[in-house]
Parts: sequence; C-alpha cells; structure tokens
Amino acid sequence: MAKKLGKKARKFARKNLQSVAKRNRKQRSQFVRRPRRGGSGRGDERAGDGDEEMPQRAGDNLMNNGGDVASLVNGLEFPEDESELNSDISDSDDYLSEDSECLYYSDNEGDNAVNDCFVQDGLDGENDQMNIEIKKQKKNLNKLMDKDPEFANYLEKWRSESYRSKEDSDDDDMDSVDNGADSSDTNPPNDKILTRKTINEWCQLVAKEPKSPSLRSLLNAYRDACRFGVHSKSPSVQRIQSTEVFYQIITFVLSEADNIFRALLDISDDVNKGKIMNLRSAKKWKTIEPLVKSYLQNSLDLLSQLTDNQILAFVLTRLRASAVLFSAYPSTSRRLLKILIRLWASGDHNLSLSSFLMIREVASLLPECLDLCLNKSFNTYLASSKLVNDGNIKHIDFLTDCLVELYSLDVQKSCESATNSIGQLNAILRQASKTKEKEELRKVDSWQYINSVNLWVRFLCCNYKDYNMHPLLSSVVQILRGVAHLFPGTRYLPLRLRLVQMLNELSSCSQMFFPIPSLLFDCLEFRDTSQKEHGQKTKVNFSSLLKVPKNLLKSRDFHEECILSAIDALSAHFAQWCYHVSFPEVATIPLILLKRLYEQSTIESLRRPIKRLIDQVDENRNIVERKRDGVSFSPNDTTSIESFIHDLQID
Repeated sequence: MAKKLGKKARKFARKNLQSVAKRNRKQRSQFVRRPRRGGSGRGDERAGDGDEEMPQRAGDNLMNNGGDVASLVNGLEFPEDESELNSDISDSDDYLSEDSECLYYSDNEGDNAVNDCFVQDGLDGENDQMNIEIKKQKKNLNKLMDKDPEFANYLEKWRSESYRSKEDSDDDDMDSVDNGADSSDTNPPNDKILTRKTINEWCQLVAKEPKSPSLRSLLNAYRDACRFGVHSKSPSVQRIQSTEVFYQIITFVLSEADNIFRALLDISDDVNKGKIMNLRSAKKWKTIEPLVKSYLQNSLDLLSQLTDNQILAFVLTRLRASAVLFSAYPSTSRRLLKILIRLWASGDHNLSLSSFLMIREVASLLPECLDLCLNKSFNTYLASSKLVNDGNIKHIDFLTDCLVELYSLDVQKSCESATNSIGQLNAILRQASKTKEKEELRKVDSWQYINSVNLWVRFLCCNYKDYNMHPLLSSVVQILRGVAHLFPGTRYLPLRLRLVQMLNELSSCSQMFFPIPSLLFDCLEFRDTSQKEHGQKTKVNFSSLLKVPKNLLKSRDFHEECILSAIDALSAHFAQWCYHVSFPEVATIPLILLKRLYEQSTIESLRRPIKRLIDQVDENRNIVERKRDGVSFSPNDTTSIESFIHDLQID
C-alpha cells in the first residue's frame, strides 16, 4: 500500500517531477481541459472585456472601430454564464442512484487481470519514485547551503518573511483545486473497478430490457467515461482503468441510448418539440427525466473534451438522433450550439459536416435559438475566412453554403440581418471611396469583406425567386460595382473576376442584365512578355488571390490565366443572354476586343479558345439578327420580347 503524500509534497511533485508530467500528458492524450464553471478559464478571460453583450443581428458589429472588418469578430465566445447554460440540467451532474442488485464482475483471464491491475501498481511505483526524488532534491539543497553561507542566510531570511503568507496562499489554492475536483466529480455510489465483463453483462441486460436496473449503472459508467483522462483525482480514473472499457461504454451508450429512451417514453421517431414539451407533465417523464438529463449533460462534457476528429464525428452522428431530447432544455441547447459551431469551423470536412447537420437540426427544432445560432455562425464564418489560400478555399466555400442554408430556415427574419449587414458593408465602401486612404481601402480589399458580400450574394440566389428581395439585390449590385471601380488596374484583376462571377450569379437568378463585359476589358488586352518570363513556370491561382504580386504581373502564366478566366466569365454571360433580342448589341464590343486579342497573340494555347469563342458568338449573333429582322415590335414591348425569346429557344 503506497503512502499518501502531504499537500506540500504533492504540490512539489506536480511542479517538478518528470514522471508526473509524463503521466498527465498520457492521460490527456485524447482530451482537452475545460474551464472551471466559476469562470476562471482562458475563454472567460478572453470574453471578459467588451464581449458582455451579444449582437442583435448578424453583421451588426461590422462598423465597430470605424467599420474595420478585421474587428468584426468580437463575439466568438458565448456571453452566457456557464451556470445559466446548465441551469435546466444542473441537478443531473451527480451520479444516479444504483440498485443494489446490479452486480460487478472481475476479469480473471490472465492478461485481463494484469491489465486491470497495472495502473494501480504503476501508481504505487510512481509514489515511491516521487519520495526518492524529493529526498534527493533536499539533499542537494542542503549541500548548497553548506558550501555557500551567504545563500543560506538569504534563504533563511526569505523563509522567515514570506513562508507564512505563501503557505496560506498555497493552502487556499490547494483547497480550491480540491474543491473544484470534488464539486465536478462526486463520489460514485460504487467504487468498484469497471471491467469488460461487467459492462458486457450490463449491456446485455439493458438491450433485453430497457427498464433494467443496470441502465442506471451503465449511465454512471458513461459519466465516468466522459471524464476519463481529464481529472487525475476523478473517480473515473479509479473506476475505468482501460481504454478498451472506455470505448466499450461510449460505443454502446451512444448507439443505443436514443432507442432506449424512446422505448421508455413510448415516443416515435417523428416526435417533435411540442410533443416532448407536453410529455414533460406526464408521470413517466418524471421517472425517466434524471436518466435523460444525465445522458445529455455527460454527452456535452464529452464533446467539450474530445480532440480526436473521428470520435467527435461519431459522437455527433449518434447525438443527432437525440436532438429532439435537447429541445426540452433550451439553455442546454444553447451550450450545445456553442460547442457545435466551434467544431463546425474546424478544418476536418467530416467533422464540419456532422456538426452542421446537428446545428441545423437544433435550429429547426428550437426557433428561439435561431438568432443565437445565426449570430455565432456568422462571426465564426468571418473569423475562419480572414485568410484564404489554396488549402482552405474549399472549406470556406463549404462554410458559406452551410450558412446560407441556416439563413434560409427563416428568410423573413434573415432578411433583416442581411439588410443590416449589407448596409454596414455599403458604409465601409463609401468611406473608402471618399477618403481613398490606405487603411480604409484595406478594409474593402480584404477576404472578410469579400466573403461577407459573397455570402449575401448566395443567399439572394437561393431565395430570390420565392421572396421579394429586389431592394437587397440593388444594394448588393451597388456594392459589387463600387468595389470593382474602386480598384482599377492589372494587379486587381483576380478581385474583379470574382466580382464578375457574383454578378453573373445574380443576373442568372434575377433575370436582370448587368454590363459585365466592361469590367473585363483589362483582361482582354495583349501584354508582351520577355523571353526570360516565357521560360518561367509560376502557378497562378486566382481563386485564392485578390491582388497579384508585382513579380507576377509580366509573367506568361499570369497573362494566360487572365485571358482564360475572362473567356470563362464572358462565356457564362453570353450563354445567359444568347436568346435575347438585344444579344447583337451586347456582344459587339467584346467581339472587337476578342478579335484584336486573337490577332496580337502569339501563344497557341490562347489562340484556340479565343477563336472558338469568337466563332460561337458570331454565329449566335447572326441567328438573332436574322430572327429580329422579321419582327416589328418595339424594344419596350416586354410581352413580345418574351415571345421572341421563347420562339428562338424552340428553334
């Protein structure tokens, strides 16, 4: 039996011994620590200043600090107090009472017995090693004091002045740590080791009969598993001493808990929030509610502590089936959304997808949480899109699509947020156009600004046909054209090409014409490149650029990318209006520039696509002109124009 160390010895060991640090790192290999509920965690320090109020709508904080887009992301941490978030299930943090008939079993097969006992043996050995190292440290200190009398006098004086106050503060710190551990982990009703045989027996009993007394014991084991490896003094460290037992508990409970609770509550798979709220007054709910609370609370703790993306995706997939149970506890759902949005913004696609599906499910079931969900998702999106490169551009596009889908859950309410956000973007653009100062221009020429505009463009494209969004459309088009004219020149061609792509999308969804070719004239100019530049191969990806570096402006690769990108944008524009009665006038100036570029260009890889586009546009223009020569209606006759387009599409 190992001797129990005193408070001072334990503190010295935690600070200095390498073996203890190594053991703690091993236990935390799959988990991260949570901040204490008292609000002393790092997240509380970050959110403590200036983040007390949650923004009313997404984009309300666009004008903070004079409209600096880099300062939009102030509300990434939830402002609610942790105790408020856990208010409706705070009484479920303790262990459930267990039936005395629930038996515990020991594994007696050779290796298993060794595996169950090796942790305790190792702890005993580490305690002995700590005592030996402490004695060595004291011996070395005594030798130093004998060799250096001045140091001994200084040390004695320092001890006499500060030892008492330091000892008192250390004792207070130790008590607070011990109390924190005790408050979050009460003593289990049974301190016996959880073995694989025990868990197997409980799982079989619960699978056969959900009302079995083993269900409470299994949920207590799940509680320990959700805290496994986090707190060194937690009962879970003592009760679960094998990762095999940990995975066995987690897998079974997450896979079967939802079916078990539905069977106990006698509810179907298509139950909604209203039925759950009505069920809360029933007698059987009061019996089952402690079990449901324990499962939900411990599942949130597990999500907060896990760091393995595959396990997190599995947990979210299983919890999504129980989203309707979360709807019975709104404050718990808000804490769940906080965790889900953080995981949604992670770079792992599978984890982001699983998180988003859960976010959408919770937001659909709880309309009162939709504002909170949209605000936090919008801020997280801005923070994630601050920097764009080849590695994360697909992830940012995925986040944009997800956010558009969330805003589409309640289009009327989202239009208010969109109006406010677009107004802020417009104000930033006007300020930059007015002052032309470098700082103001940098706010517009940033990925956060462009991605914000892109978000609302996609929102309009998704919902324009079903709702009256013409005022929003006009404001967004004004921003796009304003940004394009604010940044002329060759260096900003990637930015203008991106703006042209957005205008093409808006034109397609609204069936409105925008003079897009005029924004592409710089791309259709021939630029001579030196022989030295011809030999260089530099990969240029416009999708991850807003401004081209100066060293690439005269490169052949940049020249080719400009022309090919312009051809793609013009092709999309011409394809949309190829049947319109005004197509010959739309194509006239672009055809002149394309023919001149074809004559000047000596690069065969560019001449072929240019020639192909010229031939197709010329042929389509001739068809429309021949068809137009046979009609006599006015250009203002919209009914006749629609009939003309319809007849031309049929032909």
